[in-house]
Order: sequence, then C-alpha cells, then structure tokens
Amino acid sequence: MRQDAATAVAPDDRRRAPRIAMDADVTLTGAGARTPARCVNASERGLLVQAVDIAWIAEDAAVRVRLELEEGAHEIPVEVVRVEAERRWVALRFTGPPQRARTGPRRRVRRSRAAPRAARPFAEVRAELRSLSALVYEQALMDASAAPVDSLLEWADRLAGEFGVDGVGRPADNRLLLHVMVRLSQDADRAAAGRP
Repeated sequence: MRQDAATAVAPDDRRRAPRIAMDADVTLTGAGARTPARCVNASERGLLVQAVDIAWIAEDAAVRVRLELEEGAHEIPVEVVRVEAERRWVALRFTGPPQRARTGPRRRVRRSRAAPRAARPFAEVRAELRSLSALVYEQALMDASAAPVDSLLEWADRLAGEFGVDGVGRPADNRLLLHVMVRLSQDADRAAAGRP
C-alpha cells in the first residue's frame, strides 16, 4: 500500500527537495474538521500524508498538521498542494516560520558488547531505517543548521553496515544529514534488489 518515496512524488518535486520515507502518525485540522493521517514521506518543505477522511480537504486550503515529535506535539501551519482522492493522499507545504527544537532526541544508541548476531532480515533493518529517518527529519525540520546528533550518525552508520552500503560520514548540519539519509535509503533498496 505504501510506495517508496521516489515513486510517491512527481519528478519536479524530487528535484526541488529530496524526500525521505517516513512512517509517523499525524493529525490534520482545518475548516472545522479534523482527521488522523499517516505520513508517507517528508522533505524539509512539506509532507505527503495518507488521510482517513479527505472529503473536507481542498487544494490551496490552509490547514494545520499536528506532528508527534520526541519533545512533544507540534502544530504546524501548512497549505494543501495536491489531493489524490483514490489513494487519499494529501501533499502539504509548510507555511509557517521554521521552528527550533529545544532538546535533541531522547533515544540513545548504546554499543553492544554481546557476541555478533546473525544478519537480520532486510525488512526488519528497513523498518529501523524508517524510524531513524523520522528522527533525522524531525531534527532537520526543527533546526536545519544545527550539527547532527552523534548518536544518530552512529545509528545510521550501523544500519548502513547491515545493508552493506556506504555510511553517512560527518555531514555539517541536519539539512545535509537529511539529504545523505535519502541517499542511504536509495542505496539500501538498490542493494536489496541486487543492483549496483
């Protein structure tokens, strides 16, 4: 049901802002209505969500999206760019000023001292990559110019090792890390498909 980020947006959208696959609960409110939705993918400029009820959502409408982030819920003003009724997809563009996170992610990645484990199934590692991508996206959304959190870089490099692809290195800020995570996701999918 959920498509890869590369197929979820038009080619011109992909050139303007890289999309990262993201699986997170959001809520859309506006015009006296409210509906739960699921994030399909995200960029630093907006979100693509799949909403439960799209009957009240019109293109060019001003709505608000509620994101559940590590530091709590955030209501963010957006405008509706596109509605795809068949899939119940709603493309949203951020309209408010950038917000800054007061704290970093609460999650910490600890190095394991246990014996090496057997290789995990691709789907399991891919699901973990989606979770990490959501955290990276949160950081880029809240403070794009801040230095990435070291534990997120270590986590990304560990997953890259499991996929057998290049790690993320040391991006200078959260915006660059977001772009590198898009590349990591694409490399992982190519590796799983056996393509160079």
